Amino acid sequence: MAEPKIKIETIPVGSLETNCYIVYDDDSRQAAVIDPGEEPEKILSVIDSLKVMVKLIIHTHGHFDHTGASEALRRKTKAKLLIHHGDVDLAGFTPEAFLHDGEIVFFGPLEFKALHTPGHTPGGITLVGKGFAFTGDTLFNNGVGRTDFTGGNETVLWQSIRGKLFTLPPDTVIYPGHGPASTIGQEKTRWKN
Repeated sequence: MAEPKIKIETIPVGSLETNCYIVYDDDSRQAAVIDPGEEPEKILSVIDSLKVMVKLIIHTHGHFDHTGASEALRRKTKAKLLIHHGDVDLAGFTPEAFLHDGEIVFFGPLEFKALHTPGHTPGGITLVGKGFAFTGDTLFNNGVGRTDFTGGNETVLWQSIRGKLFTLPPDTVIYPGHGPASTIGQEKTRWKN
């Protein structure tokens, strides 16, 4: 069986320029939308232009700037909403399923492994694919998530980063919730102390 041809489209949305990602297989055109924060019309326009079928809407955490367009997308695409149970109250919606640490999420020929990476929020997750990871607001290019919001915890955040993210291969490309991409190796070097 041929390897899936993974494509990743980044759409900055809303006043906080949250990165919404459309991840899809170029052959089957099956897709997942990650962190549709705001501007559902903008996201739907990109979905239409790519001619993809959205199967899943996945949230790295429950903050409004990552979930605000979820209901509009669910109504339009009939895709399933997924989030970690620790953030369901933050998100303000009822998902079709909860994500658990270590769970493999499939859509079409593609798959992610969900890692529970709390600290920014209690239910933060990172989605790991082959050679890439969607880190939400846990780890950025030259930055880490804030921990001064309700449910945030700096000690727990660093446990997630060092204990889970920094164990990924150094050439793993990270796609954060805000800002440009980076790699695990670059961030590990920056945060080695």
